[in-house]
Amino acid sequence: MTDRTRKISRRKFLWIILLTIVAIVVGSVAILDFHTVVIKMLKKDLSHLKVDEASFKTFVREAEQKGHWQSKFFDWKKKQLVRFSFLIDSILPTFPYKYKYMQYRSDIVGDFLLSTDFFINKMDAGKTVTYIGLYNPYLRPCSNPFSNLYYPQQV
Repeated sequence: MTDRTRKISRRKFLWIILLTIVAIVVGSVAILDFHTVVIKMLKKDLSHLKVDEASFKTFVREAEQKGHWQSKFFDWKKKQLVRFSFLIDSILPTFPYKYKYMQYRSDIVGDFLLSTDFFINKMDAGKTVTYIGLYNPYLRPCSNPFSNLYYPQQV
């Protein structure tokens, strides 16, 4: 085998690897849109709670309709970071921007829990968590989920 044929076969090999990686990434991103990723993320993070199944879809639908993601500064780049990182998170223990992804993930889960009756029910994991409405402190100013009225006093 001459040097020229080795270079051609290396190039072909590198092109095949590159095209395979691009096909996997594009295929997986095309299959999982942002809303599907958010639902799967919520189900995974809240698996220890009994959550009404329809609550996830209702939350995502209402958040999209009311522009909740845009008001939380979830622009196109952040949505893509969440989608891509969700796919990589189960494969790699660490990856670039993992801490940003964890922050965005916590924001989404926190918004969902604030939009349910979880805190109103005194964080009782035995009760079924149901979606009430998208949490907005300006629309529900009297609702403080962290008020001492919801929790027993420790003496």
